[in-house]
Amino acid sequence: MKLLGSVRHKIWFCVNIALLGFLVATGFALYSNHRLKDHLTHVRDLDFHLAMRSAELLTLFETQQDLYEESFLFGLPESVNKANGLTQRILAMMETLSHLSHDSDRLHSKRNENLHEVKDDYQNYAQRAVQIYLPLAEGEDAGEKVAELQQLATEQQNLDKQLRYFAEFYRNTFDGHVSSLITLAGQNSYWLTIFFLALLTLITLVVNIASTRMLISPLRHIKDAVRAFGRGRREFPQLETMDPHDDIGELGIAFLNMASELEATTVSKAYVDSILYNMNDSLIVTSNQFLIRGVNQATCEMLDYRENELIGQNIALILKDFSPGEPDPELIDDLNLLPHLCSNAEKVLLAKDGREIPVLLSTGWLKEGESAAEGLVYVAKDITERKMAEQKLEQLAQYDFLTGLPNRLVFNDRLRQSMQLAQREGRQLGLMFIDLDRFKSVNDTLGHAAGDTLLKTLSHRLGTCVRGNDTIARLGGDEFAVILENIATHQDAANTARRLLTAGVEPVIHEESEIFTSLSIGIALYPMDAGNTQELLKNADIAMYQAKQAGGNDYRFYSGESDEEPEDNDETIRMNAR
Repeated sequence: MKLLGSVRHKIWFCVNIALLGFLVATGFALYSNHRLKDHLTHVRDLDFHLAMRSAELLTLFETQQDLYEESFLFGLPESVNKANGLTQRILAMMETLSHLSHDSDRLHSKRNENLHEVKDDYQNYAQRAVQIYLPLAEGEDAGEKVAELQQLATEQQNLDKQLRYFAEFYRNTFDGHVSSLITLAGQNSYWLTIFFLALLTLITLVVNIASTRMLISPLRHIKDAVRAFGRGRREFPQLETMDPHDDIGELGIAFLNMASELEATTVSKAYVDSILYNMNDSLIVTSNQFLIRGVNQATCEMLDYRENELIGQNIALILKDFSPGEPDPELIDDLNLLPHLCSNAEKVLLAKDGREIPVLLSTGWLKEGESAAEGLVYVAKDITERKMAEQKLEQLAQYDFLTGLPNRLVFNDRLRQSMQLAQREGRQLGLMFIDLDRFKSVNDTLGHAAGDTLLKTLSHRLGTCVRGNDTIARLGGDEFAVILENIATHQDAANTARRLLTAGVEPVIHEESEIFTSLSIGIALYPMDAGNTQELLKNADIAMYQAKQAGGNDYRFYSGESDEEPEDNDETIRMNAR
């Protein structure tokens, strides 16, 4: 075809095919992004708000319950007033949830009716709570309202159960839609990859067919000439006979001219040395026996050596864990050096003062033309800053950002390992659940900054109360946990709990104000109280709840009886640090 008679036309033909494929791929990508945008908009405008509002509603209801219980236990009418003040917020939140769920076409209408029923039940509950708790807080005898209190408690439990159900349902719906988006994005990536591979295959076939018919033979002559030029030949009769009016013929003539000019303008050694001297990366040249023959300035600055201190030394002086191995006399030098070749391998260089410097190391043969290798060339890039960033990311993933304590993920892993070790060695293990008393009041009255100061200060104090091989972690909010390794008796755990309680009642200073709090501690022992991590965690939580029900500033061992206060015996020890 005359239209494709020149190299330029052939290349332009391939470029047009690639451009067409790019346009099609771009259209497919835009369509995929549009679909993802629609799903993301739905998740943002409905699912996310439903999940957040339902969780906030549950939190408000639990806060109201706590205030009612506080007014009943301590005779505080102001707590009743605070609880009553939350009623309108809770009702407004329920109304918001109802409107949002009505707008979502993924929610069954029956569930929306349930929301209205929950709202009606809550209004009845709120009216009864005001009539019962306020007189009790003002001093009225509770004995006369036992039946009413029991009925009110039943209503509280039913409402709490329904609100938890809705919070869990909306959260699961949100998680499910996010997972669907992830799956959709993966499918888009898969089909885009298939399309681009198919496009690449098509372009490759077209180019191969054109090059096989019209380019291979003359280009082979040029390739042979290039190789011969590298071996020192300067005469190329096959190129001299090419047609200068043909595109490939022009290339052959251009190569002849380039060879002539290159021969006349050889680069000087000083020019090459200047380039190597000013490289930012370290460059090291060794012999076949791994003795250093040369280094650039970047190497000397990185390792704090002078050049004459390195010349003649074995590379093992500055390359950590280097092993030359035993050379095989039956093999040529190239093959003996082959195991030491690498590309962007993470290695460690040793500075003069012993510092270890992480680097990306690439190694290649030092040879001239096709002769045998005369040694190795090492190029090393300093990656100290990247390693520091990776360590920081790992710290953020495993430790609580506020207190610096291990987070829940690390705690669960250490608890599992500790229980496996205790099982193998036949030892006891203690688990403490710690909850701060009145922490919400600190946040509400003094602000979240004061709460953060309290958490950070208490975390440091609690850390000084346990042994070095014990683990203290922040599970979230004002909840902490302690793993007591290898305890002989329950008294060891009791002693630790006393130290923690003492540390917990010490005031914390925030902006010239003193913050007072205390701890509620639940203790469960392995293997007496549980045989696996899940049961041990649950039982420690039950014991902590008993300590908090007893008024806080207290610790309790798990007794297996969640409704009765444990006695002061071998299984349960109680101490007040007031």
